[in-house]
Amino acid sequence: MPQMAPLNWTLMYLFIMFLYFTLMIMNFFMFSYKSKYKPHTSALKINSWK
Repeated sequence: MPQMAPLNWTLMYLFIMFLYFTLMIMNFFMFSYKSKYKPHTSALKINSWK
């Protein structure tokens, strides 16, 4: 069982990084999409989401 500990940590780390980058990409696309129509409120909404 001790041999499986590093593998679990690496998988959990990759999973967290995957979720983090997907959230960053979603925020970027939503920011670029809303900036086309509402450039003034999009920055405030993204700042409030963090």
